[in-house]
Amino acid sequence: MKFVNQLIGEIEVSNEKVIDFPHGIIGFENHKKFAIVNNTNYKPFCWLISLDQNDFAIPVVNPFLLIREYHKQFPRELMEELKENESNYEVLCVVNPKGSNGSVTLNLKGPILIDYIKQEGRQIILTAEILSVSYPLN
Repeated sequence: MKFVNQLIGEIEVSNEKVIDFPHGIIGFENHKKFAIVNNTNYKPFCWLISLDQNDFAIPVVNPFLLIREYHKQFPRELMEELKENESNYEVLCVVNPKGSNGSVTLNLKGPILIDYIKQEGRQIILTAEILSVSYPLN
């Protein structure tokens, strides 16, 4: 299906690429259908675009590409789940391009988990005190 997002432009999204978020994303619970859009000009960053509303897209990134030790803050049960399904899961963090003091930041407290086999996503809250909702990238 063709989809036009006001921020990204026109894209082609196959049914296999649609990711259902049964509970939405924190603060945007009414958005249930998303797709991940990659743009080689902005790697490793990509967009999580809402298919429910054409003017909504969230910049995201795989945090392990930027912070190698991030997984140490995950609960053991979650790590076991991710390891069992390693090739089918992706962990993404929301990027805030206008973070505190004008820096680009990551929300490390609320990662988004994508299960590509089930075509389902969910956002979780990590309780580790060391994690920040506005971790500076620069």
